[in-house]
Amino acid sequence: MASFQNFSTNAVCNTCRSRKVKCDRNDPCGNCIDGNIQCVRTPPTLRRAQSKRRRSTESEPAPKSISRRDFHVTQSPPVHSASVPHSPSIVEAHDFIRREIRCASQMPADRLAVLNSAMTFVNHLSQVTRPQNALGASNARVTDILEDIIYPSVELLYWMLRELKGNSIGPYVLDYFKHVSTKSLRDMGLALIEKKGDPESLLLYSICVNSAAYKFINTILSVDGLEGMAERLQASATCYINSVKLAMTRIHLLAAPSLILLQSLLCSTFIAQGAGDPTSCWTFITAACKICEDLNLEARMNTCGSETEEEEEMFYCVAWCHILDKNFSMMLGRSRCLLEHDGLDSVFSSAFTRAMSSLFSTYLHFVPIQAIFISELHPTKIANKKSELSRVEYVVTDLLGRLSRMHARITELHGPSDSWDGLYMGSELSTIQFSYHSLRTSILRSSQICSPEKPFVNDECLESARMAMSTLRAIQVEAASIADIRAHVAYMHWTVLYHPLTPFFVLFCHVVSTSSEEDYLTLQMVASGLDRLADLSLSIAKLQRLFKSFIDLCAGVMGNSRETAILSTGEQRHSSQAFSSKPDSNVIQQLPVRFVDESASSSDQLLPQQPPTSQPMLEFTFSAPLENNNEGTDPVWGLFDVQPTLDWLDADFSYFDSNI
Repeated sequence: MASFQNFSTNAVCNTCRSRKVKCDRNDPCGNCIDGNIQCVRTPPTLRRAQSKRRRSTESEPAPKSISRRDFHVTQSPPVHSASVPHSPSIVEAHDFIRREIRCASQMPADRLAVLNSAMTFVNHLSQVTRPQNALGASNARVTDILEDIIYPSVELLYWMLRELKGNSIGPYVLDYFKHVSTKSLRDMGLALIEKKGDPESLLLYSICVNSAAYKFINTILSVDGLEGMAERLQASATCYINSVKLAMTRIHLLAAPSLILLQSLLCSTFIAQGAGDPTSCWTFITAACKICEDLNLEARMNTCGSETEEEEEMFYCVAWCHILDKNFSMMLGRSRCLLEHDGLDSVFSSAFTRAMSSLFSTYLHFVPIQAIFISELHPTKIANKKSELSRVEYVVTDLLGRLSRMHARITELHGPSDSWDGLYMGSELSTIQFSYHSLRTSILRSSQICSPEKPFVNDECLESARMAMSTLRAIQVEAASIADIRAHVAYMHWTVLYHPLTPFFVLFCHVVSTSSEEDYLTLQMVASGLDRLADLSLSIAKLQRLFKSFIDLCAGVMGNSRETAILSTGEQRHSSQAFSSKPDSNVIQQLPVRFVDESASSSDQLLPQQPPTSQPMLEFTFSAPLENNNEGTDPVWGLFDVQPTLDWLDADFSYFDSNI
């Protein structure tokens, strides 16, 4: 009889079995490592015994009556979603704060109290679990999966196809439609109208067509107000998006891989993110990337001999999978992406890049930078590893060079152009600037994470975080001018819920350590900028509570700082200002610094060549001994070393409110 040890290393783990996904049978398996969950294997004999006990229990007759006093409402224990990893940022933050509290013997009591409060907050967040149903919507079985699903009439379908082929809509917004070609859109729309096809296929068609109709109506209204018709068109758009949301709950994620399933998953991703549901968004992204691999689309792109509509929509599907994968993998704090780096070669070498708009191309060029960051600079790979510092600094320099070329691309977008028709130019430009500064802040933090003895106060990183937050504030102001409040909310979902929050926490740590009034005011303005939307979006409301909770932690430090400033002499005030390295007040309002215009070569390699002095990566474990040397370091600057993840949005802040 085989030993249990042999069984545990060869059997499928419980998580992979319940999810019905492939298990590599390692101990722990790769899926559980990615999900940061315990990898458990139950022997078949024990599993059968448990199954018999469950059936025996289910077969017992139910009691005829239940007294009121004996009735207790119990909630099933929440289940961690295997597709969404438990927040590694919480683990990192807990570990780092604990070390700082142990080392901060010379820190003033009021600032140490802020650290202790932050530790309490992080401990509370570490208890957050996710509901088993990630979609958050009823997916009860229905007799007809097309029940209550509507779709555009043939008149609207014709209008959509004519405009998407014409010149009235700018090329920038047209790229957001191209993952479903006009030919496919026509065939799907007619199939829905004529009821041609099996119910499962028609359901997927409805998602693609209705999401296109919703996007099309909003685009037309932004170009032409259509006075007297706007309200009716908006009502129609609402019906279409509601049908998409209903159909999203009925998608069979484990269906046979197909291009139409991939297209419907991407459409569902866009709708879920716009609705402020990033957890469902991640579910659809993981399924879409898996289908992209199963269909071998990246290899098929390399063999494309002609530029047909079918090949174009395949190209945009692959490009969107990479964009969404890298962005969410970075935001979730994952140590690896869903799709490998090599697949980007087929994207950038495709003939369709020549016809791609400069806006979409700019977003696409963020992808290799994010991919390198995740694979080379993930905190679990470099934290407190001085032996890796030369390699980390080399990669950081390489990525900053790539970003400088990216900034040249962004600068070119600022010129007046008809290409923006259908989009809000000011908001879009600010958003891409925010993406740039947010990514740059994360990269600049890497060398500080790698060396525990290196001073945490890095002026370049601090200025990058300031630029990110001031740009976010500009986005809030510009988005407020959007007449349709629903479009305003959706736009902010694609901003504050789509990018890592590292710049916010960088400024938070700086305020705690230096009482910087400018940075404190910036944090307050960004948090107050969400007031109008908090009642319209649960996710934004929770994010605002998160912001305000940390800002409230700084209030005592700021108050004590002001009292000290009043009592201090002019010389002491001057010394304090020099210590805090306060920037000029105009810095926060200035435009991003322009880099030297370097031509972005399409032949740039994805991965930087390793310098001769580099050393192989070492395995990092949280149990590794931490150094107690706090000489030359800011005690709280490294409070959050990784990207805050979606777990922040699941927190119950009512507990923390009563303990501030």
